[in-house]
Amino acid sequence: MVQHDNEEHNSVLALIVDDDQNDRKLLTYYLSHEGYKIESAADGMEALDKARRLNPDIIMLDVYMPGISGLEVCRKLKSLEETRHIPVITVTGMTDRDIKLECLEAGANNFISKPINMTEMLIKVRNLVRLKEFESIKIKNALMSETYAVVERIKREWEESLDCINDIVILADYNSLVIRCNKTLCTLTGHSFDKILSHNWKDVLIDGGFSHSSDFSANGEIIHESGRWFMFSIYRIDANLDSSSLVTVLTLHDITEPKKITAELLESRELLRTKNDELDKAIRDLKLTQSHMLQQEKMASIGQIAAGVAHEINNPMGYIISNLQTLRKYSARISDFNEALFSALKGCAERCDNNEAFRKLNEMRKHLKIDHIVSDIGNIVTESLEGSDRVRMIVQDLKIFSRVDEPEHKFADINAGIESTINIVWNEIKYKITLAREYGDIPQTKCNQGQLNQVFMNMIVNAAQAIDKQGEIRIKTWHHDGRIYVSIADTGCGIPEEIRNNIFEPFVTTKEIGKGTGLGLSIAYDIIKKHKGEITLESTVGKGTSFTIMIPVVED
Repeated sequence: MVQHDNEEHNSVLALIVDDDQNDRKLLTYYLSHEGYKIESAADGMEALDKARRLNPDIIMLDVYMPGISGLEVCRKLKSLEETRHIPVITVTGMTDRDIKLECLEAGANNFISKPINMTEMLIKVRNLVRLKEFESIKIKNALMSETYAVVERIKREWEESLDCINDIVILADYNSLVIRCNKTLCTLTGHSFDKILSHNWKDVLIDGGFSHSSDFSANGEIIHESGRWFMFSIYRIDANLDSSSLVTVLTLHDITEPKKITAELLESRELLRTKNDELDKAIRDLKLTQSHMLQQEKMASIGQIAAGVAHEINNPMGYIISNLQTLRKYSARISDFNEALFSALKGCAERCDNNEAFRKLNEMRKHLKIDHIVSDIGNIVTESLEGSDRVRMIVQDLKIFSRVDEPEHKFADINAGIESTINIVWNEIKYKITLAREYGDIPQTKCNQGQLNQVFMNMIVNAAQAIDKQGEIRIKTWHHDGRIYVSIADTGCGIPEEIRNNIFEPFVTTKEIGKGTGLGLSIAYDIIKKHKGEITLESTVGKGTSFTIMIPVVED
């Protein structure tokens, strides 16, 4: 028996095909003893199936089997693409020449006669396995040669393609030494391939005219001494996860013209943005000025009308109040006289024993409710005087609010201005507002009280309109560090955060369309700024808003 290292065949798979179980066991014994891996099949169909699935390295095939014969199996194996490369040794008990020729014609690579000479069998198996290995190596070499030729052709085409583009492409090894580059780099730097290859790529770029200050460690823009700009990109490729196989690909894309165009576009866009901003500001200022002029004219007209109305009401109210006071005196005298007269009549009736006339007079007195009328006249006159005094106060507050008959700036009491403003707007807000006042001890200041009253009116009306059904407005004033502070807080709907920064701009409003112009707070802000003051706000949506007005105390 041939002796050799069994480990040589550890990866070799042999398929034994024989309908005789004892022959299969015998072949299995000898081949497995030599280190071969064994699979077996008892008939031709099983042999074909396992040959396709397992792709064995050699097949030992019995010629005579029931069903499909070994010759037919051999012909099918050699006709199939996936099995024709497998060496086949036919095993037969027939020794005549014709059977052996039939085996070779069927595609068998060799044959063994029964009884089997195991040494001969092992030699033939080993030789066929080695022949198959040689054929595989030959095929692989042919494929490698073909692949190498294709790679070389592709490489040449790729290099020629890279030489045609304007971008610079550099390939460097793990030591940053140039191993390939395209023609564009040579043209730009003025260096030959020999001077560039095997040199550090950073040195090549710097020696070629690129800026020494350029940061070559990351992607970015770099400039050449010619004034051309390039987009520098660096890619590191480590295909084998091994530092020695690290390859760096560097590209430089000329962006001079796009950069120039971009700079011109940015300059034009910036100029256009500046012009647009100036135009927008001019339009906003024009709208604001127009709105303020209209509002000032409106307020001046209202002030003049209010002053006229107040003047016209004052005269008749003077008559009414004077006459009511006189009526009060007269009614008191008539009441005293009536009591004296009734007492006298009563005394006369008692002395003359004529009670019938007095009795009738007394019944008439009760029927006409003379006592009630006399006593109620005083109450009616008192209530009329109180109502007249209320009208007089409203007229006075209206005159204070309008201030059209006074100089533009004069010393004024801010608390009194707020109170007069409340009296003017009270009828509009009294049905749903609980008003809390907390006036501090504040000094008088030189100001345009008519304008400040307009601010207070806008703030109070806005606060009332922010309350849907019932709520509270709290007004507080105080003096601190030479400044007067006025706080107007409500329990209304609050101001959304997205418009708080713009709430003092013209036409910004939280009211529904048609319920506000968006000018009230803008005008208030402008008036307070003219008084060198400030307005700040705090607001929580659903809980309310608090505006705080600050104006400096002006003493001269």
